[in-house]
Amino acid sequence: MTDKHAPLPNSAFDDYATSPVPQSETVNGIGIGMINGGLAFAVPGLITGIQLGGSLGLEKSIFAFLLGGFALAMLGTVTGLVGMHNRFSSCMTIKFVFGTTGANFINLAFVVSLLGWYGVNVDLFSQVSQQFLLKYAGGTPDTWLLEVLFGVLITAVTIWGFKVIERITNLLVPILFAIIVYLLVQSIGYANSHEITAITPQTISLTFGEGVSAVVGSFIVSVVLMPDFSRYAAKPIDTVYASFLPFLLINSFVYVVSAFAGIVVANSDILSVMLVLGLGGMAFFLLLVSSCVTNVINLYSCGLGLMAVFPKFKEWQWIIVAGILGAVVASFNVLDNFTNFLFGLSIIFTPVAAIYVVDFFLIRQSRKYQLASLQRDQNINYRALIAWLIGICTSFLSNHGWLTITTIEVFDAMLVTLPVYYLLSRSKIRRKRPEVAK
Repeated sequence: MTDKHAPLPNSAFDDYATSPVPQSETVNGIGIGMINGGLAFAVPGLITGIQLGGSLGLEKSIFAFLLGGFALAMLGTVTGLVGMHNRFSSCMTIKFVFGTTGANFINLAFVVSLLGWYGVNVDLFSQVSQQFLLKYAGGTPDTWLLEVLFGVLITAVTIWGFKVIERITNLLVPILFAIIVYLLVQSIGYANSHEITAITPQTISLTFGEGVSAVVGSFIVSVVLMPDFSRYAAKPIDTVYASFLPFLLINSFVYVVSAFAGIVVANSDILSVMLVLGLGGMAFFLLLVSSCVTNVINLYSCGLGLMAVFPKFKEWQWIIVAGILGAVVASFNVLDNFTNFLFGLSIIFTPVAAIYVVDFFLIRQSRKYQLASLQRDQNINYRALIAWLIGICTSFLSNHGWLTITTIEVFDAMLVTLPVYYLLSRSKIRRKRPEVAK
C-alpha cells in the first residue's frame, strides 16, 4: 500500500505537509472530531448562536442549527473521505484537481481567509484578556503586548503539528463542554427565577434560510479543509465520527445553549451574558481557551496552505511567517470590519469542496492521487476554474435573490457546481479517446 511506504517528513515539524500520511500515523475519528469540536466553542460561534437566537427565536434557530449542522456533517464526511483515501492535505488535494499553478490562487485565498479569522480571534483574545485583568488584577498591559504574547504561544504550539494539537483539544474540549453545560443549567435557573414564560425573538432581521446559511457559512471553510485532519483517519467510518461529532452534535449544542442564554438574559454580548448568569472566571476561561484552540487550528491549516504554494521552505518556517502575518492582520482591528468579508469568502470556497469531491469520486473513480502526476499534468485545470467561477456566481446571485434553488446560498452553489464540473470533465475525457483505426 502506498500509505505504508509514504515518505517521512523532512523533520519533526514538517508533519507530512506535501507527502501522504503513512498508515502507521493514523488515529481514530473521535480524536480528529475533537479538533474541529474545539472550534465550536470559539467566541465567533457563541456570538453566532446568540445573534441567530435573538433574530429567529429559540424554536426556529434550533431548526436552523440542526439543518445547517447536518449539512456540514454530510459535506465534511465526503470531503473527509477524499483526505482519508489519499492521505494528502487539502491544499495538496486542490493541486491535484486545479493543477499546480491554478491551485496557488485558491490556496492563497484560503491563507488570506485563515489569517483573517486568526486576526479576529486575536482581537477577541486581547479584549477578553483586558476585561479579565481589569476585573481581577485592577490593571492591564497594552493591547499590542497581549497580542504578541498570544501570537507567540499559538505559534509555538502549532509548529509541533497534528499530534500535539490532537492531544490538546482532546484535553480541553471536555472541559469547555462542561462549562457550556453549566451555562445551560444557569440559563434555565435564570429563566425560572425571572418567570420567563415565552422564549421569543428580540429582533426580526434574518430569514430562516439566512440563518441556515450563517450556520453553514461559519464552518464551511473547515469542511473544505477537512482533509488536513481526515488524512490521519484510520478507516472510512472515522471520517463519519470526525464530521458528525463536531459539526452536528457539539456545534449544534453550543449554538442552542448560547441562543437560549442570550434570549433569557436579553443581551447579545456573550461575556455580559455569562457574567449575568454567574459564570465569572469560567466565562473568561472559556473565551480565552477557545480563542487559543481556534487559532492553533487556523494557523496549522494556514501553514499547510503556504507550504503547498511555496514548498521550498519548511512547514514550521511557514507557520512562524503565518503567525507574524496574523499579528499584523490583528493590528488592523479586523473584528468589526472583516467578519462579513470572511463570510463572503466562505461562500466563495464552497464550490471548491464540490469540485474536488466530484474529481476524486466520479472523474478519477476513487483512484488515489500520485505525486508524480503533478509533474506531468497540466499546470492549470481550466475546467475546474470555470466550474469554480460558476459556483461563485451562483452564490452571489442566490444571495441577492436573483437565482433561488434552495434559498440557502451555499446549497445553491454546491448544487450548480457539482454537475457543471462533472459535465465539463466528461467532455474532456471524450475528446481524449483515440480514434478507431480504419
